[in-house]
Amino acid sequence: MSTEHFRITYDGPALDTHEMDVRDLAPALLSLADACDAASQALFGPKSKMVVNVKASFKTGSFGVDLTLTSGVLQSTIDWFAGKDGQGLANATAVLLGLGAFGGGAIAALKWLRGRKIHRIDIHGNKRILITEDEDQLEIEEYTLILLQHREFREKLEKALDPLNCDGIETIALGRDESVDVTVSKKERGYFVTPPATDEILFSEERTQAFSIANLAFQEGNKWRLYDGQATVFVSIEDTEFLLRVNSDKESFAKSDVLICRVRVTQWQTDAGVKTDYAVLKVLEHKTHATQLKLPTV
Repeated sequence: MSTEHFRITYDGPALDTHEMDVRDLAPALLSLADACDAASQALFGPKSKMVVNVKASFKTGSFGVDLTLTSGVLQSTIDWFAGKDGQGLANATAVLLGLGAFGGGAIAALKWLRGRKIHRIDIHGNKRILITEDEDQLEIEEYTLILLQHREFREKLEKALDPLNCDGIETIALGRDESVDVTVSKKERGYFVTPPATDEILFSEERTQAFSIANLAFQEGNKWRLYDGQATVFVSIEDTEFLLRVNSDKESFAKSDVLICRVRVTQWQTDAGVKTDYAVLKVLEHKTHATQLKLPTV
């Protein structure tokens, strides 16, 4: 089991008495611990874990906390970070915390981006070149990019900086031992807001499908509730000719009527899981429920 020490320091007029509201400090430290854990799992896999423990407090005209990072990561993984200087966990800590090593780390990269979108990423061995829309460039390591793309790490890091939202707290500094590796100021707080999730299309296909009608929606834009034989689904009707017949009372509906439709089914990956959308492109046939028995013809 390996350990590495680092320090987080809060500074500003509100801390002149060397005191800090525990309701601001505790959630921020918990989020910092969660960010380290999320980073460890993003880089090393779900079985790895980083534990952050409070070691001691100090007072130097601001308010700071000494923390100990304990790694349960396999030694072979630590060695991957060792590089020429053999720093092992110290280098891993720099990446996990986004400190100054390895081309700047996650925090330094986010400070450099200043909220700008990445236009493209060029790959050169283990190096990644971030290129913004205004053609500004930054070279980072592969594992720093992994953290920039990892939603849970970004969300926890954002919350760890919440004390900057408080009046009188102007900066948060992170560093190992007595050094300061990176500082985030109040005006830079917005650079660390996690981008909203974008839904990803898993697949989209068109097919012919039969539905019985569960509930009609005559107001424009509302979805119909249709039953596909297994479940009731919400369906948008994009067949304008069919809707025109409905609105002009040329289509009437009875219980157990069936619509044979050309349907587009799209499945999305969202933060909440898989979402499925149904859209009727064309109503091919409206089968009314039979009111008489079918008998053999004479």
